[in-house]
Amino acid sequence: MGRIILRNMVLLTLISVTITSVFTVGAVYKIYNDTTRSELKADALFVLGLIDERDDLDQLTDLRAIQNFHTRITTIATNGEVLFDNWADHEQMDNHLSRREVQGALQDGFAESFRLSSTLGSQTFYYAVLLDDGTILRFAKTTESVIFTLYRLLALIGLIVLGVTLVAIFLAGRMTEGIMTPINNIDLDKPLGNDVYDELSPLLTRIARQNRSIDQQLSLLQHKQAEFEAITSNMTEGLIILDSTMRMVSLNSSALSILNPETATAQEFKGKSILLLTRDMDLQRAITKSLLGERAEVILSVNDKSYEVYLNPIFDGNSIGGLILIFLDITQKYEVEKMRREFSGNVSHELKTPLTSISSYSELMKNDMVKPQDIQKFSQHIYDETQRMIALVEDILQISRLDEKVVPNPRVSVNLLELAKEVVDRLEPVAIKKDVTVSVTGESLSIYGDRQVLFEMIYNLCDNAIKYNRSGGKVNMDCVSHDGKVVLKVSDNGIGIPKQYQGRVFERFYRVDTSHSKKTGGTGLGLSIVKHAVKHHNAEIKLESVENEGTTIRISFLAESRRLG
Repeated sequence: MGRIILRNMVLLTLISVTITSVFTVGAVYKIYNDTTRSELKADALFVLGLIDERDDLDQLTDLRAIQNFHTRITTIATNGEVLFDNWADHEQMDNHLSRREVQGALQDGFAESFRLSSTLGSQTFYYAVLLDDGTILRFAKTTESVIFTLYRLLALIGLIVLGVTLVAIFLAGRMTEGIMTPINNIDLDKPLGNDVYDELSPLLTRIARQNRSIDQQLSLLQHKQAEFEAITSNMTEGLIILDSTMRMVSLNSSALSILNPETATAQEFKGKSILLLTRDMDLQRAITKSLLGERAEVILSVNDKSYEVYLNPIFDGNSIGGLILIFLDITQKYEVEKMRREFSGNVSHELKTPLTSISSYSELMKNDMVKPQDIQKFSQHIYDETQRMIALVEDILQISRLDEKVVPNPRVSVNLLELAKEVVDRLEPVAIKKDVTVSVTGESLSIYGDRQVLFEMIYNLCDNAIKYNRSGGKVNMDCVSHDGKVVLKVSDNGIGIPKQYQGRVFERFYRVDTSHSKKTGGTGLGLSIVKHAVKHHNAEIKLESVENEGTTIRISFLAESRRLG
C-alpha cells in the first residue's frame, strides 16, 4: 500500500507540474503576444502621426531614427513592390502583393496577420494600413514561438519537476507512514479498542462483528469436533476416513488397535497413506473400487480375528472426495457359526448311529429273521439305543435352555454337600460296577441357585470321574469355603486328560478317547452342560489333570454363600 501511495503521489505531482508548466507558458505567451500586438499598433499610430504632421513620408528627415526603431516598417506600392524597409534593402525584397496583410489593407484599409518561421523558432506579427496616396504602410514585430519558448524553458521546467518530485516523495513517505502505522498497529483481536483516525471506524466495527461471528462458528466447530472425537474414540468399531489419495484424514483408537496395536496414538498416522497400516490386497482392491463410486465390503483377517469392513464413498458434487471405512469385529459371529455347524454335524452323527441300530434290529424282527430266543436281546438293544437317544436329546435341550437362559426353575438355597451325597447315592450302582469308590467330604455349605441344574452339573462331574477311572479307583467330592467363596472340588485318580486336550474337554461332543466313550455310552455333552451350568450360576471352573494320574475340577461360586450347621 505504501508503494501505491508513493507512486500515485509522484505521478500526480508530475502530471500537475507538467500541466501547470504548459498552461503557465501558454498564458504568459498569450499575454506576451497581446502585448506585442498592442505595442505594434502603438508604434503604427506613432508613425502615422508623424506622417500626418509631415504630410509626406518622403519628407521624413529622421530616417535613421526610424531605422533604429524596434518596429520594422515597410512601404509597399499597390502593385506589391517594396518601396522602403527600415531593416533591409528593399531592392532585394520580393513582391509583397500576395501577402495576407497587404491584401487585407487593400480591401479594408487595414489588416493584421502573423506568420511562423519555417523552423518554428519565431513568429512575426504584421499590421498594414492603406495610406491616402495608395501606398501601404506595414508594421512588423518578431517574437519567439511558443514551441521555442517551451524548448528554451525545458531545463528550468525539468529542474522544477525534479525538485517538486523530491518534495512529493518525501511528503508521500511521511503520509504513507502516517497512514500505515495506525493500520499496522491495529489489534485485530480487539478492533474497537484501537485509537485510529475516524475513517477506519466503520472497518473496525465490521471486523469486530466478523470476529464475533468467527468465534461463534469456531466454537461450534470445536464442539462438533469434540463430539465427533468422543463418539469415534468410544466406538468399539474401527473407523477410518480417507481422502481421494488414500491418505487418512481421521481414524479412531479401535481402528488403530485392529490394524497396528503396537502404535500408541493415531495422531502420527493422520495425513499418511493407509498402506502404512495394512497392505491387505483384498482391502486395497475394495478401496480402489470405492474410489470409483461404488460401495464395497471385504472380510479382513488380522491377528487371528476376523473383521467385516464396509467402504462407503464420500461424494463432493460429482467427484469422490474420500472414503469411510468401518471395521466390525465378527470373530465371535464366525466362531458361533463354526460351533453351529459343528454342533449340527455332531448331533446328526450322534443320532444317526442309534437310529441305524434301531432300524436294523426292527427290520430283522419285522421280516421274522430273528430267532424267538433272540427277540428279547434285540428288544434290549432297541431299548438301549432309544434311551441313548432320549439322553442325547435331553442333554441338547438342557444346553439350549442354559444358552438362552430360559431355565424355568426358581433359585433357592441349595446345600451343596447334601446334593453331592444325593448324587453319590444315585451313581452308586455305576461305581460298584466300575469298582470305583466314591466319597463326599467337606463342610455343609449352601448357595442360591437352581437345584435341578446344580444336580445335573454335579452328576455329570461325578459320572465322568467314575466312567474315566480305572478298576479300584477313587473319586472324592469335597465342599469347602475359601476366600468367601463356596468351592466344590471333584477329584479322581483315573486315566487323566492329556495336556493338549485339556482346553477342549468342555466343548460339545468333544471326546478325548472316542472308543472309550462309546463303551461308556456317554453323549459327549456332559462337561459342556457343566460349563453352561457354571456360567448360569455366575461361577468359575478350573481343571487340573495329569495323564494316568487323575483329574481335579474346582468350581468356585461367586454368589452369596452361607454356612449351615
